[in-house]
Amino acid sequence: MKKLSFIGLILIAVSFAMSVQGQQSFNYQPDYKALKVDASRLDRIDKLLQEYVDQGIIPHALTFVAKDGQVIHNKTFGWRNVEKKIPLQKDDIFRMYSQTKAIATVALMTLFEQGKFQLDDPVSKYIPEMTDQVIEEGEERNSENPKTRKAASPVLIRHLLSHTSGIVGPRRAPGAQVEGFETLGAFVKELVKCPLAFDPGTGWNYHPASDVCGYLVEYFSGKTLQEYVKEVIFDPLGIKDMAYYYDQLYADRFVTIYREKDGKIEPVEMWSGRNPFGKDRRYANAGTGLNGTIEGYARFCQMILNYGTFNGKRILGRRTIEIMAKNQIPHPSNADADFNFGIGFQIYPGGKADWDILPNASPMVSEGSLSWGGMANTDYIIDHKEDMIILLYTNRIPDTLVWEKFLNTVYQVLE
Repeated sequence: MKKLSFIGLILIAVSFAMSVQGQQSFNYQPDYKALKVDASRLDRIDKLLQEYVDQGIIPHALTFVAKDGQVIHNKTFGWRNVEKKIPLQKDDIFRMYSQTKAIATVALMTLFEQGKFQLDDPVSKYIPEMTDQVIEEGEERNSENPKTRKAASPVLIRHLLSHTSGIVGPRRAPGAQVEGFETLGAFVKELVKCPLAFDPGTGWNYHPASDVCGYLVEYFSGKTLQEYVKEVIFDPLGIKDMAYYYDQLYADRFVTIYREKDGKIEPVEMWSGRNPFGKDRRYANAGTGLNGTIEGYARFCQMILNYGTFNGKRILGRRTIEIMAKNQIPHPSNADADFNFGIGFQIYPGGKADWDILPNASPMVSEGSLSWGGMANTDYIIDHKEDMIILLYTNRIPDTLVWEKFLNTVYQVLE
């Protein structure tokens, strides 16, 4: 009796330790009743996605839906390569494009937690090239000789992380294109010299500032962005096969990317960043460039859902995740009044910015949920209220309405 009690105490202690460390892995044998999920309605997800594949609207689809860490839907539809009739596999590698941004954001926030910087530090404190910032104005904007004025305030690190910096890219700087640089740092030091689109913190514009975040990861850590995300995020979370560059033996696992042309889809040669099988592997963007499996990104999403922990490892603290989930968009701004973006993530409900890149918000998604996606239609929702992560991967451009309809078919299974 004493022996059994002692063993029982050990099991309780182990259980407590695991709860402190964070969820160990996904459970692929869900208890639908305990989760309050109507399993009889899951086939509606299958019917929707299979219909889109059968009609030739999308070449393939891969789902990953987990509630309370239990996977309730993880299925493939269609073809990795339509022309060769190669079926899609669950561990196939997708081009993730802008899903790279959230990972780079988390990498930078781990350094924030180490006391390397404050969110409201001027970027010029660490990148001296970002001084004397000016704003382009008037009808001469985007011309060879634009009219400019001095920025009302400096670009802060907070602005970079929320896309409110005004950085729009090196349109006129000679040779200032990503392809012309050997390292991220060399590109960023040219990028930050260019005129801004608006005073920092007064609007929202997407994409270029992410690479500045990536360079700051390198600056504060003393490691390349590739090295740091692998060491601090991928390895602790057990994320495999997510990278910028690969050995050639991985080529057969890459999903063929498709585009719509004349009402039909056709394969197209394009990469998320530089060719992942190239020999020069020094350059890695923070805004795009990562490729990976849906299960790998699901681990990252589950870590955010768990307020910083997964696989028995803590990546970020709870308070940091809460800060990241707070809106950073000024209202009124150049974005719709109902569009909210935090640090690294869109916050539901979300409208559209003044240019059409944002996903339409399904009315099913809980208020406060976090989201973003990649250009080739790799999308996710992190829903704290329902304790769910929802991912749908296709590699097809441009967008279709399948993502919004898919969300409806997922949420309708909840009792």
